[in-house]
Amino acid sequence: ALLVGVGGSGRQSLTRMAGYINDCDIMQVELTKSYSKVDWREDIKKIIRKAGEGGRPVAFMFTDMQMKEPTFLEDISNLLNSGEVPNIFANDEKAEITEKMRVIDKTRPKHKKTDGSPLALFSMFVDRVRDFLHIVLCMSPIGDAFRNNLRKFPSLVNCCTINWFQAWPNDALQVVAQRFLEEVEMGDEVRAQCVAMCQRFHQDTRSLSDKFFSQLRRHNYVTPTSYLELINTFKTMLAQRRQAVVKAKKRYEVGLSKLEFASGQVEIMKKELIALQPELKKAQIETAAAMVEIEASSKDVAEQEVLVSADEKVAKGQADAAKAIKDECDADLAEAIPILNSALAALNTLSPADIGVVKTMKNPP
Repeated sequence: ALLVGVGGSGRQSLTRMAGYINDCDIMQVELTKSYSKVDWREDIKKIIRKAGEGGRPVAFMFTDMQMKEPTFLEDISNLLNSGEVPNIFANDEKAEITEKMRVIDKTRPKHKKTDGSPLALFSMFVDRVRDFLHIVLCMSPIGDAFRNNLRKFPSLVNCCTINWFQAWPNDALQVVAQRFLEEVEMGDEVRAQCVAMCQRFHQDTRSLSDKFFSQLRRHNYVTPTSYLELINTFKTMLAQRRQAVVKAKKRYEVGLSKLEFASGQVEIMKKELIALQPELKKAQIETAAAMVEIEASSKDVAEQEVLVSADEKVAKGQADAAKAIKDECDADLAEAIPILNSALAALNTLSPADIGVVKTMKNPP
């Protein structure tokens, strides 16, 4: 099958759903940065052998985004034409396939059995691949690549059933929007208006894209994926705005509770102040009496201060006189100390003979 449509039109989703309904295994290649032609051939071998040896339907889904090299499409074209890729299997792999086909051939009815030759058994394998392998190509008509590929490989048209994926009709847009918005908490009337809004946005965008192409000859593709992204963006923004409103509401509620608590505390303080007014009046009276006592005491203190000042002056005069006497005594003492020291020195020079001479004198000098 050749599924033609822009990205996001549901080609792969429809393929998976059809494979599930028909009990068919869906297989794809997984591209990496180092994915090469050798890896591609190995993946193709696995797919072909699973279909030919397994004996159950296998769907190989291939998209134009996976076409890393032109040879990939050439191998698919060979599969569509003949059911095999020339020279893809080595001799040992062919021998292994032949032996498995020999076992399967023995279980078939007599009129369907082969002659048992390797060529006949491998031909049987190719027939089984044709019967059980279904190739689904998901291509986009955008650009020249699709047109060029069809010209190079006519089997893509001759050997495939072509399904074109057109734009979603209005009913589909409405149903999809209802399905995606049914999980959002809102009223039925509001939900219906949101569905109509999404539908209108998509239709207007599609109309403007057609007008853009007619005026400038440039394409702006509006795909179903764009519509789904529009709905998801609306849901995300709605959730964000609701969260912001709830957050602001909680903040206001906390503020109101704080104000209410403060008002209650003020009322309690008012009652306490009213209860304390008698004590305040009593304290004022006691303070006034204490002020009177302090003023009286201040007068006595002033009188005592005058007396103390007079005594201080007298004591200061006596201290000055005592200091003068002390200074005079210090001066006389300073004169007497040298004389005393010289007398002591002279006394130390006297000997017992000198004392005896002095004693013999009738009138000592």
